[in-house]
Amino acid sequence: MHAQPKTQVFYDGACSICTREIRLLRHWDRAEKLELIDIATPAFDEHAWPVSLADMNAALHVRATDGAWLTGMAATRHVYRTVGRGWMVAFTGWPLLSRGFDRAYAWFATHRMPISARLGMRRCADGACRVA
Repeated sequence: MHAQPKTQVFYDGACSICTREIRLLRHWDRAEKLELIDIATPAFDEHAWPVSLADMNAALHVRATDGAWLTGMAATRHVYRTVGRGWMVAFTGWPLLSRGFDRAYAWFATHRMPISARLGMRRCADGACRVA
């Protein structure tokens, strides 16, 4: 019997806010539908993927089970739906709201490290989690 493919979530493990959300997702993923891939570890092989590390650092990237790549809020909505929590972010995809949430996500992704610092979370020392 073949194992079901998993949704691959590429996240920045050096980002405090990101790792907190990943912990929540791991908790909610009781059916083990997600494969969580930390792009900040030395073991991550950026050349094994068709998306650059710089792009992955700029926004959440998800590879769905059908092979489609999703980024930003679309990726977030997909992951939350996958773990049965789609209702929590469904409104971010509504036609009149989606553009604003997409922009807000892009701003957040760019500024996630200073936001973490203001919230009293640790900063990355090596720069791996900063967006160029």
